[in-house]
Amino acid sequence: MNKDITTKNKPATSNETKRTGIWMRQPLTALGKIAFGTFLFSGVAGLGGTIALTIGNGAPSRDIVLTTICAFLCTILVVSGLRWLQMLAVLVGSYNLYLIFTEPFVIESLAQPKGPNGGYGHFLGDVLIVADSIVALVACIGIVLQNYNRISRTYPGCFTSVLGAVLGLVIGSCFIGALAQPSSSVAATLTYTNGVPTVHLSPSGFDLSSVTITKGSKLLLVDDTTEQHILANGTWQQNSPMQKQEPGAPPVNNLSLSGNNASVGPFTTAGTYHILCVIHRGMELTIIVQ
Repeated sequence: MNKDITTKNKPATSNETKRTGIWMRQPLTALGKIAFGTFLFSGVAGLGGTIALTIGNGAPSRDIVLTTICAFLCTILVVSGLRWLQMLAVLVGSYNLYLIFTEPFVIESLAQPKGPNGGYGHFLGDVLIVADSIVALVACIGIVLQNYNRISRTYPGCFTSVLGAVLGLVIGSCFIGALAQPSSSVAATLTYTNGVPTVHLSPSGFDLSSVTITKGSKLLLVDDTTEQHILANGTWQQNSPMQKQEPGAPPVNNLSLSGNNASVGPFTTAGTYHILCVIHRGMELTIIVQ
C-alpha cells in the first residue's frame, strides 16, 4: 500500500518540478499583459522621441536611448514567461524609471510645464511616460509575486488602487501644468566665478548666445545638467556643424561636458570667436574679445 502511495505521489512531484523549472514558461496573467503593453508603449514612445530629437536637435539624449532600450528589453523579458527573467525585468524596469526621473529634458519639462523645450505638449508627454513606467513596474512586481504564489494569479484588487492613484496623478499634473505660467523670457546675464566669466549650459543650449570678455581672460563653461555636450571651435551652418578654429582662438577639441565644467582660454587676441556643440543642432556661443 505504501508503495502505491509513493507511486501516486511521483507524478505530482514531477509535474510540480516541470511547472517551476528554470525553462518552464508561465502563461501571462492579466498583470503580465498589462506589464507587456505598458513596457511596449514606453519603448515605442522612446523610439519616437529619439527620432524626433535626432531630427530637431541633431542627436538624441543618451538617457532617452537607454530608456528606450530598457523598455524594449523589459517587454521581451516579460513576454518570455520565464519567472526568473520576469524577476530580472523588475530590476531593469526600476533602472528605467530612475533614468526617466533623472533625464535632464524631463526634469526641465516637469519644472517648467510651458518651458522653451516643447512647452505644454512636451510636459504632457513626459507625464504620460512617467505614469506608464510606474504602472509597468508595479505590474511587473505583481507578476513576480504571482509566480512565487505570494498573491493570487487572478487580477488582484490592490492593483486597481494603484491604477486609480496613477490616474489621479496624471489628471492632477495636467491641471497643474495647464495653470502654470509660461517661463519668463528674462535675458540671462554674464556671471563670474572667482572673477572668471562664466557661461552655463542647459540640456539643449548655452544660457547666453553671445558674451563679451576682456583680452587675456578665460571663459568657464558650466554644464548644469547631466546632458552630454561635445564642444568644439566652429559654428552651425545650414543645420550642419562646421568645425573650424579661427585665428587667435584657443583650441577647443571635442571637449565633453556632462554635469561638470571646464575652462577655455585664455583669449589673448582681440576678435570674435565661436564655440558649438556638435551634437545639439544650432547650439553655439559667440565670444567677443576686446
